Amino acid sequence: MEKINTNLLSKYLFHGKSKLKILDAGCGSGAALKYLSKFGNVIGVDISDEALRFAKKRGKVRKANVSSLPFNDSSFDVVVCLDVLFHQWIINDMKAISEFSRVLKKDGILLMREPAFDWMKSNEDVIGFTRYRYTTDSVKRKLNKSSFDIMKISYANFFLFPLVLLKRLPVVIGLKKESAVSDIYKLNRLLNFFLSLFLFVEAFILKYINLPYGTSVIGVARKKN
Repeated sequence: MEKINTNLLSKYLFHGKSKLKILDAGCGSGAALKYLSKFGNVIGVDISDEALRFAKKRGKVRKANVSSLPFNDSSFDVVVCLDVLFHQWIINDMKAISEFSRVLKKDGILLMREPAFDWMKSNEDVIGFTRYRYTTDSVKRKLNKSSFDIMKISYANFFLFPLVLLKRLPVVIGLKKESAVSDIYKLNRLLNFFLSLFLFVEAFILKYINLPYGTSVIGVARKKN
């Protein structure tokens, strides 16, 4: 996913402009702070003290709610929001998207990614406190209402989608109840390597085409005014 994110940013960011000001809105433990820093100066915000304890080891961070950002209007060239708006504690995702628009400069870029398809809810959504999963159409509507021009909207994790669906199918079709048991576990290194290759291929082709389904929705939009 890092490769997918950086490939899209490389394609749509202001070419030739250095030292962009970048906000990682909902940075969590700070996994994206390091690779985003190659595009400019990054600050991450999150509401969780525990997450910030890890994130501050990886970059500059500040405690804040993405629905009420402590920054002036037109402060950033780029806002990145990765798997944040789906959480139960985001009461109004439109308010958060409006805040992203407010703190972005004119023609600033928003990169956002959220989990896809509400019917795909499973055990991981119990652990992750999922409120809502998205579709490309729902993301389009929300961005269009918030003064953004959509430059890219697609599903991601396309090639791995059948495997994820197969894993979650018993819960999806009601044969098992959702429970607080993670769907994620450590794989054999060789298998993990081959599965990772699919994502690297996808990172390349996503620069040129949109994918019809996947476990995530990913979008790039430019602030109109």
